Amino acid sequence: MIEYIFLVIFFIIVIVEVFSEYKDNKKLEYCTKPLLMPLLILFYIFGVIEGASIARVDWLIVVALIGGCAGDIFLMLKNQEKWFLFGMLAFLVNQIFYIISFFLSISNITNFDRWGLFLLGPAILMLIFMVPRFINKTEDMKIPVLVYLVAIFLMHVVAILRLAEFQGLPFILVYVGSISFIFSDATIAVNKWDTEVTNGRLIIMTTYIMAQLFITLGVLFTALL
Repeated sequence: MIEYIFLVIFFIIVIVEVFSEYKDNKKLEYCTKPLLMPLLILFYIFGVIEGASIARVDWLIVVALIGGCAGDIFLMLKNQEKWFLFGMLAFLVNQIFYIISFFLSISNITNFDRWGLFLLGPAILMLIFMVPRFINKTEDMKIPVLVYLVAIFLMHVVAILRLAEFQGLPFILVYVGSISFIFSDATIAVNKWDTEVTNGRLIIMTTYIMAQLFITLGVLFTALL
């Protein structure tokens, strides 16, 4: 029951956070954004404990969400240029631990059906359309950006490989979450280095929250199998 309390609080904070992004209210953002990932962590841990046992908690997912929380904080600090690289590194930790967790959840990769490779299509099209718009404008950040792009795409690939082990919501939620993550981060890059996207911050935050929530829900349902 307690996990639902954390989920309700999470959605309340999400509404306030999205509103703060829409109104560009920094004070409100500072109050809400750092709470998002901790609430997801608590929802996930207590959800697994309630539905299965503490032994089923995947602590790699918890570390990934902690990385996401650190990234959220770095990216909202004043003098964003100074903290942007730190935020990217924190989100790189987020992606790396997702990759490890997803990969370790697959017991027999040979069960993967090749048709699943078609699921890469939306993400590939997204990257083909968006990456050329900003990659040559990143200057001294080009290598870190490319490393991060490889990491997030690899996270998406491993999310698809989970099809060898899981179907239904445990797979679909993680898959959609990984696509949303790519879209959110690519939009950040376009907004930062190419053209300011209309309602860019609102779009970025909404798709980012959806990404982390869907992935968390997906791995929670996985733990309950």
